[in-house]
Amino acid sequence: MQSNSESDGRDAPVASHVLDETLPPVSSSKPVTPPPRPEDGVLKSGSTPIKNHRAVSNDFNAIPEDLDAQLVGLHAYISGRVVGPVKVEAFNRFFPDVPDRDAQPNGKAASDLVSNLNKAKCEEDMYEHLVSYFNALCPSGLDFRDKHAKPITVFEGQDIKPDIIVYAKDEDETIEAMFEVKYNEADDPFDDAREGFVTTTIRASKTLGQITGYATCHQAIEFRTHAFSALIFCTYMRLLRWDRSGVVVTDKLSFDNPLLFDFLHRFSTATAAVRGRDSTVTTARFDSPDLERKARDCLECGQKSLLNISVGNNNYIVLKDQEIGSRSPIGRSTRCLKAYWLKTNGLVLLKDTWRVVSPTLKPEHEIYEKLHKKQVPNIPQAHLGADIGKENDGLHTTQTKRCLKDVEKTLDISLRTFRHYRIVLEYLPYSLEDFNNTREMTIVFRDASIGHGTAATEAEVLHRDISNGNIMFKRHADGAVQGYLIDWDLSLDLNLASNQSAEAQPERTGTWQFLAIRLVQPKEIEKPLIQDRIDDVESFYHVFLWFALRYTAHELDSEMLTARLHENFDAMYKNPKTGKPYIGTARRANLKSGDLNDEACFANGGIQEVLLRMRHVLYQRYIDPKYTFGNSKDLEADRKAAEVKKVAGLKALEDSNWLPNLLNRILDDETVDWVTNEARVDHVLGKLPNYVSRMPKRKTESSLHSEGSRKAARKSGNATPHNRSIPN
Repeated sequence: MQSNSESDGRDAPVASHVLDETLPPVSSSKPVTPPPRPEDGVLKSGSTPIKNHRAVSNDFNAIPEDLDAQLVGLHAYISGRVVGPVKVEAFNRFFPDVPDRDAQPNGKAASDLVSNLNKAKCEEDMYEHLVSYFNALCPSGLDFRDKHAKPITVFEGQDIKPDIIVYAKDEDETIEAMFEVKYNEADDPFDDAREGFVTTTIRASKTLGQITGYATCHQAIEFRTHAFSALIFCTYMRLLRWDRSGVVVTDKLSFDNPLLFDFLHRFSTATAAVRGRDSTVTTARFDSPDLERKARDCLECGQKSLLNISVGNNNYIVLKDQEIGSRSPIGRSTRCLKAYWLKTNGLVLLKDTWRVVSPTLKPEHEIYEKLHKKQVPNIPQAHLGADIGKENDGLHTTQTKRCLKDVEKTLDISLRTFRHYRIVLEYLPYSLEDFNNTREMTIVFRDASIGHGTAATEAEVLHRDISNGNIMFKRHADGAVQGYLIDWDLSLDLNLASNQSAEAQPERTGTWQFLAIRLVQPKEIEKPLIQDRIDDVESFYHVFLWFALRYTAHELDSEMLTARLHENFDAMYKNPKTGKPYIGTARRANLKSGDLNDEACFANGGIQEVLLRMRHVLYQRYIDPKYTFGNSKDLEADRKAAEVKKVAGLKALEDSNWLPNLLNRILDDETVDWVTNEARVDHVLGKLPNYVSRMPKRKTESSLHSEGSRKAARKSGNATPHNRSIPN
């Protein structure tokens, strides 16, 4: 195996930890997660966790977002993660100095550009002059092109059409930066004199959402550690650097400023790694045709393009088409890839992510090591885990937080630092949505719940992100399925957590649609609530209900199903004072009353029984018999009965084996009809009824967030049916 190595970061020593190099035989060739099914107009769920109370992406959302909703959502994503205004001198220090060059730009060229831009009557009149100017100032190596008229790709259902794209003059014509041009300065989302720097007008907010969308796409369609862009107006421009923590933005920069010339020379002469390309990912090259044939046969990829990804001294071959990344501009940006391990000639699951640097969050391979040491069942084998690159190389550790010191005014924002990280896991060929029948789905849930409970009690590790994307399974030779609980990177070591105050611990974590109700109630979102094991158990219920609605037989028609999924799982409201999101009343009301289950009238007896028995215990967390029945003597007997039931329910939940034992009893109950209407049903979702308000949905921050798109070798996320262009 040969690679095109560069000196800037690719060969840096990596502190990798080999856990197990033994690979079990792989019998299934099915991708880890099937591609999205576009015919129903819904992006299939990936497991993008949410954190920091940021919003959710439409990985699970029932309704495709329109353009304005996406722009508003992207603005909300990034507005609390903007560091600026940063002086251009400080910004240019992202690049090495360029010796032996002229200190001044061509003064006449700059004055001609300004003159031509002043004559422009619309944005389109500006492109040609800007492209000519930048190409004249840059030495060989970069090519600035006007691309406003033709989309470069479709991302999240929208045509991506940056006005100017900076290409590397290499064989792949790699995109190095995207520049956006605006004719009207009222579109500038930043104000150097404004407290907080980010403006809040509608048109400025849309601009910020637009350039955030471009940066998100740029980092998703390529393997990048960061990305650069620029926002250009008639008399000035701003430079931007994006990473998984946020974005650094400069103050206004005039076209005749020597610092612009300095930036262009530094940028054009910098290595690809400094410009943001991940140098540990290269085009796959093989030592022999036989080795290439083995890799292609194992990946079942024909003659499609392949990439080589390195983790320490180990090399993995992946299909290039898998590389679509997170739909969030910030956060962990997790990619889960079906990979061929050259060292063992077998399939593995390669997870590429950005882990949160926190005293309470261990690298995921250390968590797996602890879980296996405690013999926790139904979790995948971890083969290798490692941070990528050097800790202080400025490439594989986010830099946005570090730049706060370069801002003169104090910014009231909270930023995290992320570290590039990869872990190699046992290959699991099936995601939860691949079940064949309802009994099989329930067995997979049971197995995952066994692993969850054992981890919490025996290893003292709390998962904290129970979602459909984090439950997978494999089939044994006899056809029996075995479920696995994966993605432990956001799990909490309860021993570490017990030594810290609630305020010092990471925010509540998980996937918005499945979080326990108490964590996202309006009265609770301002409190430093810490998730516990029972919150995760409740999440199992929400995931099971979501799957029952989405993939089993029931009586809801397409439009009503769409509405109920939106109300119960997707809907998000915001506190107007704090901006923190919370759920509406539907999720709590349905858990307490069971109305949604009754309305759906599930056609399989096993599904009915699981939801009924789980709900009757879990809703005791939210019922208050004294409030429900009051002090009336006529209702005293009902109140006392409810109090006894509540005590019994809460006591049952204290047992870590409650859920797997419950599922086992139902699976073993011969009176439960698992056969009638047992087949998986892929419901087509309809339009949202007019009486249901549509709200923009976002993912949450990383670290508590993915995004991304993630789960297992998912192909591109462009499966929404309504493609609209993001405006130029």
